[in-house]
Amino acid sequence: MNRISQLWRWGVFGVLLILTLATGQQMDAQVKASVDTTQIRIGEELEFLIQVQADSTDFVMFPEGKSFGAFEVIRSYAVDTLRDQSNKRRWQLLKKYGLTQFDSGYHRLSKQRVMINDSAFDTPEFDVAVLTIPVDTTQQQIFSIKPSAQVPLQSGPIWPWLILLGVVLLGALFWLQRRKKSQEQALAPPPLPPYQEARQRLEKLMTDDSVAQIGFKGRYSELTEVLKTYIHREIDDRALESTTDELLDRLELHRLGAHYKIEIETINALGQILRRADLIKFAKANVTKEQWQLDFSEARLIIEALKASIPEPEPEDEQAALDAAARAALKARQKRKRQWIYSAAVLGTALAAYVFYVGPQEARDQILGNKMRDLAEGRWYKSEYGVPAVILESPEILVRKIYNHPDQDSLSARGTAIFEASTLEDEFYIAVTSTQTQPDENWNIAMALNRSLVLLEEQGARTLIVKDESFETPEGIKGIRAFGSFNVADASGQVGAESHQYELLVFDQQGGIQTVMVAFVDDDRFAQGLKERIINSVSLEIPQTDQKPESP
Repeated sequence: MNRISQLWRWGVFGVLLILTLATGQQMDAQVKASVDTTQIRIGEELEFLIQVQADSTDFVMFPEGKSFGAFEVIRSYAVDTLRDQSNKRRWQLLKKYGLTQFDSGYHRLSKQRVMINDSAFDTPEFDVAVLTIPVDTTQQQIFSIKPSAQVPLQSGPIWPWLILLGVVLLGALFWLQRRKKSQEQALAPPPLPPYQEARQRLEKLMTDDSVAQIGFKGRYSELTEVLKTYIHREIDDRALESTTDELLDRLELHRLGAHYKIEIETINALGQILRRADLIKFAKANVTKEQWQLDFSEARLIIEALKASIPEPEPEDEQAALDAAARAALKARQKRKRQWIYSAAVLGTALAAYVFYVGPQEARDQILGNKMRDLAEGRWYKSEYGVPAVILESPEILVRKIYNHPDQDSLSARGTAIFEASTLEDEFYIAVTSTQTQPDENWNIAMALNRSLVLLEEQGARTLIVKDESFETPEGIKGIRAFGSFNVADASGQVGAESHQYELLVFDQQGGIQTVMVAFVDDDRFAQGLKERIINSVSLEIPQTDQKPESP
């Protein structure tokens, strides 16, 4: 029993020893911080240095972020390490930051947390004066305030619309081409029967005065064309591409095969005319006018003989003709239907591939548009509004509006400026007010919040839910943050079912009351980020009476 008690006491002693060593190691770590100066000019770099003394086995995490208190981080230097000469296991870590501020006045560099293993160490706070840069108006000309300019609207990527436009144009071009072809076929006169066409061309060859100018060579060429065209349309469809001997041989075969009742004399007469025409065209043979007239008359007789050799067509069954016409019409409709189906399939496949490649939400935003996304990804503007000025970043430049404010007489304001982007009924709405008050006016921040809520109701807000909390800006300006939801009533008083979220900041400083409100329909994607970016960018102009005197 005594042995067990001794072992237990030694175990407790060992645990306490380990805890003491670990605690001593953590307590031995030291964190110091300093700034190179407590006065900088606007935009000048302020060096903020953090020194950490820790063991070589400690895990050290320095603060990171885009801003430290009221100062913007413009540069984060690499960590510098130095070995402690008195203790080889100890290291001194140096981390330097470059900070700046673009608003004059006294600003506070808040505490920054350094993590060493599981322990947290906070750096001290520093008050830094940001001095203005005097402007020499005797050497530089002073210009008047420029008028407001129209800012072009920002849009999303244009290539999806170009693809869609190209597909639509191709479809429209295909449809117009088919329509034009159909109209031409409908308006074009039906071709003459072969016999009537041949007689008409022969009559024109005999009576046309312009043909006399081409000589016998041109006349025989035209006569040959008339004879071959007639044979091509009525007897043999290879007549136009055959030589004289080939054509005569094929006519002889038709005669021997009893396809047509062609006389041998007709074939011989045709051969004489064609061979004479070949000699005139290719061998430049001479011919008299009497010979031309004989050949022309013989050509007319040949056409008559060939027409007589063609067997009479069998009487066509009327019902069969109607059935054939119905089948042709049905085939044409089916062809058009297939073309539309193929076009729709190609367009649907292209659209499906595009949606699969970029994702459903991305495709919907790019094809149908998304105002919230356009605002989030478009150009942002940093501007000042009112006196005292409210400075913020917004995706749209706010425009001054005029309203009949509640309690205008009791406020006795020297001037109230209201700036808005969009309207309360839109998906995203921004409003900024800046009011100058009389120096002796007894006007508290709670009254200013109530005034803002009454104005919101006058603009159409209904079923207004309000939650509020107090806060204080790094500049020391006290304010109230109100948030909640509301529904919007239209001009007829009908309240919409869509819920709008809002956040309202009310600031109260000597000489002015400022409010910033952002209202939006939450889309679970961009609206909250838009609101946060606007609210986090808000800063205020501090009247000169509120500022500490600048150092020379």
